[in-house]
Amino acid sequence: MSDTIAVIGATRGTGLAAMRQLIAAGRPAVAVVRSVEKGRELFGDKAGVVYGDVTRPETLVSAIDPDWAGIVFTVDITGGIAGRGMFASREKIRAVMYGGLVNAVEACKQRGFKGRLVLLSTIGLTQPSTAMSILNRVKSGLRDHSLDKGEYLKKSGLDWCIARAGILNDKPTGAHVLDISARDWPLEMRYQIARGDLARVLLACVDHPAASRRELSVFWGEAGHDSDEQLTHKLAALAG
Repeated sequence: MSDTIAVIGATRGTGLAAMRQLIAAGRPAVAVVRSVEKGRELFGDKAGVVYGDVTRPETLVSAIDPDWAGIVFTVDITGGIAGRGMFASREKIRAVMYGGLVNAVEACKQRGFKGRLVLLSTIGLTQPSTAMSILNRVKSGLRDHSLDKGEYLKKSGLDWCIARAGILNDKPTGAHVLDISARDWPLEMRYQIARGDLARVLLACVDHPAASRRELSVFWGEAGHDSDEQLTHKLAALAG
């Protein structure tokens, strides 16, 4: 197995932050993108760029390398369902949010992928909140789509991790310690996290043994910063 991490949904939001961190760390990275031209504009020759559209399963079969160490799947978390229309019909939203993950999982299985698939999700799916009620209306059926894709991944037979993020923002990274726990939390403004901080956790979840076949929630804690060692200890604590 290679050391390469692939990011599906790599040209915006958390996926873009993850790619930039991989490149900065000198780790082999591949962006799986709908627009190869945009991917090459963003990453140049510093990362691999391959075509893959989550709504077209045959493209994912062609894109996925079974020797990758991990795949970080961030599609649907960024604005407007990854740019596909925030107020689209429930069916079209499900085709991306749920169907996209299903297509990625099945492509991984077809290709014999043995690494870990890390799925970006959201807190609040099992905890009632006003924010989740609103979001579930704006992105029609978001709660069900998110729960369903998580269950599909867990039953897939792949090595997986589901990271449930607090409310995302674009503020500077590294200014807060991270609260990482196994429980779900309500989707409320007090539970926020910068995309860059979230990307760091997602990438750590590819490698950490304690993240295997585990769900976790992550958001900002108090002001400060977690060293790599501290982040490792927090992930290890999930195993009890």
